[in-house]
Amino acid sequence: MPFKPPYPVSEERKPYTLIAEQGGENGRIGCLMLHGFMGSPYSSRPMAEYLVTQGITMHCPLLPGHGHWPDKLYKASRDRWLAETEEGLARIRELADKIFIIGHSMGTVMGAYLATKHQDIRGMVMLTPLYDIPDKRLSVMPFLRYIMPWFYPHMLRSMRDLLQQRILDFDPTLDLDSPEVQAKIPMMSRVPTSGLAEMVKMVKFGRQFWSQLSLPVLIFQGGDDPAVPSATIEKIYNMLPSQEKELKTFPEAGHELMRPFEPVHTQVWQLIRDFFRKYE
Repeated sequence: MPFKPPYPVSEERKPYTLIAEQGGENGRIGCLMLHGFMGSPYSSRPMAEYLVTQGITMHCPLLPGHGHWPDKLYKASRDRWLAETEEGLARIRELADKIFIIGHSMGTVMGAYLATKHQDIRGMVMLTPLYDIPDKRLSVMPFLRYIMPWFYPHMLRSMRDLLQQRILDFDPTLDLDSPEVQAKIPMMSRVPTSGLAEMVKMVKFGRQFWSQLSLPVLIFQGGDDPAVPSATIEKIYNMLPSQEKELKTFPEAGHELMRPFEPVHTQVWQLIRDFFRKYE
């Protein structure tokens, strides 16, 4: 059964299914969209609304523990995330004949898992794929989870920009310079060490799949990405055995280069549409 969150999730962060008016002799094109760690369907919905106008049915599930402040990641697990992606794939199969996957950040790991397991998937788009953790110090989380229940990312300089993006993404009305908001940031942004440990496990889990992906792949990277260094994305690209792979780099873009606030988003959306049309 699809995940039903036991905590409140605003309408814009809930799973979406957008069905295109399509069909005919060539069959229906469908895409499973997989969001990243501490993300939600909200980040990809504008892109999905564009793609559905291009005849592509879109479905994006909500991963367990996501869609609210990161404290909801308590007791979330890698296995539950993978199970939800399988549910999502089953859903898009009900609606389309030709299946593609888009993964964002950690979502690319889950997409790679599905693509190696289900050979009929026609192609995969990777938006800033995750090969390594954003800060090496997070590697201790699988051990710390047993002695330290909460992690406060605002304490790491390397994660502050990404943290601010996540906070404003959830509530863009917040004034991060306000002393009142500053005082609340530790509680708003605290992450269960168990949830971070599962993310670390997922990153390691994904490394077995990159060298197995022989399907067509389109990769996007931003040159100003605080979460995923360009060098790690290039490492993934070089590992892919696919004869039909392409890496697109946008030097000024950040981690969520598919979103409307990034000037490159229109190019990204159109390139994804063209990729689907090429390999349908």
